[in-house]
Amino acid sequence: MRRSGAHVWIGLGLVLALASPARAETAAPTASAPASPVATEVPAVTGKPIENSDSGIQILPLVTLYNSGSFRFRMNTFFRPDLGLPADSTVDPNCAPASSSATARAKSYAGRRSTVPSANIRLRWEPTLRIAEIATVHTIIDALDNLVLGSNPSLDSVAAPMSVFARSQRAPTLLTAFKNSVRVKAAWAELNLFDIVQVAGGRMPEHFGLGIVRSGGRDPDSDFGDYIDGVFGKINLGITWLRLGLEFPGEGVSSSDPYGYYVRPYDLDQSDDGYRWVFGVDTTPSRKAEFDARAKRLAEYKPVWDWGWYNAITQQKISSEQVIGGSGAAGTQPSLVGQAYDDYTLVPRNAFFWTPSVWGKVVWKPRSDMTLRVELEGAMTYGWVNYVESEREATKSRKDFLSFGGALEAQLDWGRNQVKLMAGAASGGNTLGSWGILDQNILATSSAACYNREHPTLFRTKDIHHFVFNRDYRVDSILFREIIGSVTNAFYFKPSYDRTFYQDSDWKVGGGLSLMAAFASIPEGAPGGKRPLGVEGGMDLWAKYGSHLSLRADGAVLFPLAGLDAPNDGVTPQTAGAIRIQAIATF
Repeated sequence: MRRSGAHVWIGLGLVLALASPARAETAAPTASAPASPVATEVPAVTGKPIENSDSGIQILPLVTLYNSGSFRFRMNTFFRPDLGLPADSTVDPNCAPASSSATARAKSYAGRRSTVPSANIRLRWEPTLRIAEIATVHTIIDALDNLVLGSNPSLDSVAAPMSVFARSQRAPTLLTAFKNSVRVKAAWAELNLFDIVQVAGGRMPEHFGLGIVRSGGRDPDSDFGDYIDGVFGKINLGITWLRLGLEFPGEGVSSSDPYGYYVRPYDLDQSDDGYRWVFGVDTTPSRKAEFDARAKRLAEYKPVWDWGWYNAITQQKISSEQVIGGSGAAGTQPSLVGQAYDDYTLVPRNAFFWTPSVWGKVVWKPRSDMTLRVELEGAMTYGWVNYVESEREATKSRKDFLSFGGALEAQLDWGRNQVKLMAGAASGGNTLGSWGILDQNILATSSAACYNREHPTLFRTKDIHHFVFNRDYRVDSILFREIIGSVTNAFYFKPSYDRTFYQDSDWKVGGGLSLMAAFASIPEGAPGGKRPLGVEGGMDLWAKYGSHLSLRADGAVLFPLAGLDAPNDGVTPQTAGAIRIQAIATF
């Protein structure tokens, strides 16, 4: 309470200043003298205010509400999504995520059937409240996010004891599903001062460059997105924007409680907090004048350049992720809600990470019907965690991190034709065939159960060189998106061609072909110990109505190569396929 004393006085002063109404300084009316017979033709001065004066009118700021968002319908069908491989018997299920092939088959669609169809929907609403042209309040709300159609049947012990008798669906809640019907992903406010200084704070999406490091998940086809709590400031330097900010990735133990309605939640301690300092420069346009200047240069057949430099420094000294069990030992990762303050076990981390990223983009229209775009981003992760295992006695659990990644996109549009090249690379290491995303962990979890000498992938690997692309940066349809989980310990090349078959004032119809070849950066880190991972071919058909409706159907076939073999079981992976149908309506 002593720390917040200054804040109380400052807040009280602001309230009193805002509560004091502005008063117009007008003279008190004087009593008029009785009318004299001699001066009847002279108008009497009454001292009353002029009736058409606006001095008493209170001027309120203009408030405008803007609506935007999208509705997404997707139907996915996978053919042999497990590549026909059995569960990896060498992986301990305790050291693997739920999607791993080493876990029980009922926990993953892989292995249940050779063909797995599914459909889901999502409604995203992004209202923006603009106040007096200098302040805006933003919100991102998802309704029925990735809800599988047909889930949550309305059951009744009498009328509908089985789902075959269900007449409707229930609204998903934490009692009937794993997430609620409506989720508020972000809410933040921005203040723009003279188009020179911009300040933002709250829970907001974070995006930079191509999105291989930070992706805001704003694309209608996105499934993840980085939504961070923090405060940011931008200063216009003329040729670029200087951006500074502070993120709060984890505050540790708080007084939040499901039954504490009358208790104001707050952070119980500062020693277990994690901080992320963000700074850099970015020329991405954010003002109308900047967009107009770029449009003018393109109309004059001049190239437009954009570039940026992103830096994030993350630190944490102590962690409060463990709770003392009945035996007094650190237990597994529990729910932190409702625990007594003295039950938390503070363990050292001494973690430090520096993640820089450099991005550049050029757009050029050499003629009216041709546009060239080249965009490149390169990033690095450097740092260490002195205590990975959540025990004070684990003095030899330090891990060092050094990884690199980069992506290139080159696109040429001329007339109704489009040629595109996507290429990228992510560093990796020898982790005995694990990618570290969907198969098995390459880091120790909060539980110490699988972090011991019996698991060399976790215990003996002291240097981590795996760079992992943000999972919302989509490259393909099967290999990196569904089999591996993202681009890591790999490099790829993907040329594609697309053409508009039909076009009128509203409708556009087209389609295209693509071919991707992927290889392991470090062959020893691939399951088969070989460099070639696979070749994936794709074909798609699409239709667009204006800028508000798009329909797309695409199919892909993955031909796995030696890098995806299962040498422990002596099985060769088989061909996999996927068909996706997507309808998106934006507003």
